[in-house]
Amino acid sequence: MDDRVVIFKPRVEQIAEDNLRDFIALAKEELTAFGSDLVFDADTWDVTNFVRLKRRNSCSSIRFHGFPSGRGQKDSRGLPQPYKDFAKAYCRYDYALGAYTTVSPRLAALRSLAVALEETESCITPIKATLGHFNRACAILNERYQTQSAYMASVELKRISQFLVEHQLCAMPIQWRNPLRMPMDTARRVGPEFDAVRQARLPSPASLAAIAEIFGAAKASEDVFTSSICALLASAPSRINEALSVSTQCEVEEFDSKTNQRLYGLRWSPSKGGKAQVKWVVQSMVSVARDAVSKLMAISAPAREVASWYEQHPHAIYLPMELEALRGQPLITPAQVSAIVFATPPPNGNHTKRGAEWCRKQGVAAQVPYNPRKKNAPRFHFSDIERVILTMLPANFPLADRKNSLKYSNALCLTRLNELNDVWGTYRGVVVLPDTSYIQARLSGTRTVLSIFDRFGYVEQDGSRIKITTHQFRHYLNTVAQMGGLSQLDIAKWSGRAKVGQNRSYDHQSDRDVLALVRSALGDLEKSAGHVASIPPSSLIARDQFAALKIMSAHTTDLGYCLHDFSMLPCQLHRDCLNCDEHVCIKGDGARERAIRQHRQETQALLAQALKALGEEEFGANRWVEHQTLTLKRLDELCAILDDPSVGLNAVIQPCGIVPASKLEQILVHHRVLNEHGEIGQGIVDPNVPRIGAEDL
Repeated sequence: MDDRVVIFKPRVEQIAEDNLRDFIALAKEELTAFGSDLVFDADTWDVTNFVRLKRRNSCSSIRFHGFPSGRGQKDSRGLPQPYKDFAKAYCRYDYALGAYTTVSPRLAALRSLAVALEETESCITPIKATLGHFNRACAILNERYQTQSAYMASVELKRISQFLVEHQLCAMPIQWRNPLRMPMDTARRVGPEFDAVRQARLPSPASLAAIAEIFGAAKASEDVFTSSICALLASAPSRINEALSVSTQCEVEEFDSKTNQRLYGLRWSPSKGGKAQVKWVVQSMVSVARDAVSKLMAISAPAREVASWYEQHPHAIYLPMELEALRGQPLITPAQVSAIVFATPPPNGNHTKRGAEWCRKQGVAAQVPYNPRKKNAPRFHFSDIERVILTMLPANFPLADRKNSLKYSNALCLTRLNELNDVWGTYRGVVVLPDTSYIQARLSGTRTVLSIFDRFGYVEQDGSRIKITTHQFRHYLNTVAQMGGLSQLDIAKWSGRAKVGQNRSYDHQSDRDVLALVRSALGDLEKSAGHVASIPPSSLIARDQFAALKIMSAHTTDLGYCLHDFSMLPCQLHRDCLNCDEHVCIKGDGARERAIRQHRQETQALLAQALKALGEEEFGANRWVEHQTLTLKRLDELCAILDDPSVGLNAVIQPCGIVPASKLEQILVHHRVLNEHGEIGQGIVDPNVPRIGAEDL
């Protein structure tokens, strides 16, 4: 008897395995995305030349590892096979179909699916993927990431599921639906959710005031550079990568014959589909923007001189005139190395030690053995120093921005390496264009970098640290433009947007801002037109006052505001508002205060007439006396509160101790009155007396 166990493998699974094998072979051997020299089997791919965020000097890489154990940890392990090869093939194939600029959502989706497969399968392969695995992967994304990031990764997870089905790479045909929904649209302007988003996307008043003061007080190059960039971002709505790519020929001045003003603008190249333009600066910010450009020109002047040298002499190291005699020397001393490499003196004043240490770190071999008695003896080749320095130039030199053909020698924000760092020495012949991460670190701070606010001792009003992002300036200026009434087309053009509809994401006007704008426009022919211009201004109760009273609805009356909810029950008092506990008055409302005092005078006259009728024993006069007496008492109490100086303006006055009679109580009282006068059972029916039915009792 044969003891072997043979597992039946369905044909669909065999087809999926064959397709997966062919797909991996195609991506590995035939595709050239990410370069023909890409090492496919490596767990980390360097894709800096292909996937590069704008104005980022750091390298871009794709790491085919799983999730780390925690935030900030680097203990992730490689993805299991054969799933790893599928992930590599998918990333390369997807890039070949259409280049992408970010890999994070794609990698997050691939990693979450790998974790879901590992929980149930012994062989980690996309062939085994089911609806349950994709649901579990989506749950993992929701657990590990914030709402927006989780949604973006789940969209990539949906694309992966469709890819597996379309190319028959999974044994089970699945039609997976993404359970995560697009994050809530924050375009609505009320509620704590909107206030939280508004606070997160707009700079605080304390941060804006601090930036203004730092801009005028900064002396160190690092602080001058950061505050000047912030000044440019506050002058016109821009992205940080656009500001860092501005040319030295950015300033534009024109005379406007309509306003008789001299206009000042900056040449700008939008990074997301917009056309090159001139961003005009508002008059109140012209001097600030002009000063910021002047400061950046002064900081970048030495670096631009170095860049111009390399454009003319691409194979020769930059040297100032006082060091030209060292060019071509066969051997130079460590002190001379220090002078060639660095433009600033060493902290300890020892050029010999710094030059020798730099050569050791850069792997420059000494041509003469070291002699302790002659530490500064010539022993390094000048050509070796030159070779190392030339390799430290930017990869795409002399172009800083290929899209706009911007050269390093014309870049407004160009600096020498380490020039904006107080700790490290400034390189004499190496240039660098600071990236977005440098600016953001100076605005928010890191574990090793103090923010510009911490350096100058500025904090928020509550004592917490000030942290802002470069994009908050853009949100702030767009919101100010919205509040100022600028048209949507002008806002889009000013911001460098290709689509007007994108303005919505940058509009953070609250309900209070919109209400204030409407209030100011009512009855003002200069701010409104048509029917709106003819509407007289109204005195409205504040929302927070209604919220404190737990009011669901309200409407105005002659004397104040009625809080009765007519959706639940009609009014039972027929506008006898002063004897109702659902009516409030506002001190300081001039029109209604006058109405209250006039009503008091009328009630006094009516009470006098009722008392006269009572003396003449007219039928029903006693009830009028009782009612008018109670009403006059309410009015006297209300006027006393209005005249009391200890009660502040806008105080909400609500009657207390009033329990209005219900409908049943009113009918019973009326029935008792008729009974007392012997009118019950009479044949004559008074048309003013309501008929009592069983349902009323």
